[in-house]
Amino acid sequence: MESFKTDIDIKKLVIAIVVMAVVFIAGYGFIEDKSKKDDIPTKEKILETYPIFEAINKLAPEKFEEFYEMISSASNDPGKITKKEIELKAFSLTRAWFDNNIGRLLKISSDEAANEFGKHTVNFISTTINSDPTGLYCFNMLYPGVIGTPDISRFNRDFKDFPFKRNYLNSIADSIEKNIEIDRLPVEQVLEAISKINDKLVEKYGENYYVEDPRESAKKPSLECNTRLDTYKYILELEPHLSAEVIRYINSPE
Repeated sequence: MESFKTDIDIKKLVIAIVVMAVVFIAGYGFIEDKSKKDDIPTKEKILETYPIFEAINKLAPEKFEEFYEMISSASNDPGKITKKEIELKAFSLTRAWFDNNIGRLLKISSDEAANEFGKHTVNFISTTINSDPTGLYCFNMLYPGVIGTPDISRFNRDFKDFPFKRNYLNSIADSIEKNIEIDRLPVEQVLEAISKINDKLVEKYGENYYVEDPRESAKKPSLECNTRLDTYKYILELEPHLSAEVIRYINSPE
């Protein structure tokens, strides 16, 4: 099996941004429950209530300001924009921010924080698949707009009790603040681990498990989501430092 092709295939299986939809769900309650003008949440209240916003404020204060402006604007005039429009806009904003930054953040995060990101990813994808084994629900979170839009209402229900406190993004923010020195492994060792994971995926799903074009993978949404889920499960079975290095590698900027 060609190692470089293996590397590319696994790299494109990364599940970076979809978990960031949680950022929006955490804050959307303010719009839904406190939409009256005299009850607009303050920045301090949001930061105090939802630690994930605290993490974003540490990592990218300007992005938190953007989120807050959207929340407060919707609260000021809830009739100006529909709930669904707010949901999709927030999902798009968090997705874009995370796509642009996750590689950089993981590169300077501790092993513990990187692995926490991996565990969070597994929990997130597992929940969407358990909710809808067809994979459509999960697929629409991965590729919004290809065959449908994210079902945020369902997402709200499924993740009502999802752990927001001190989650992976807080771990990333806290470890970056500590400026922890990372012992980087040789890239050959990381690629060897990735190649073995690819072998497991091929054994389970067949050689054609990976499809690059989302419009084609949309024909088998369950396969797309389950291979992404298993990728991270296999990674987390590795020795902790190696698993963290693999997570950093597959999420590294192009």
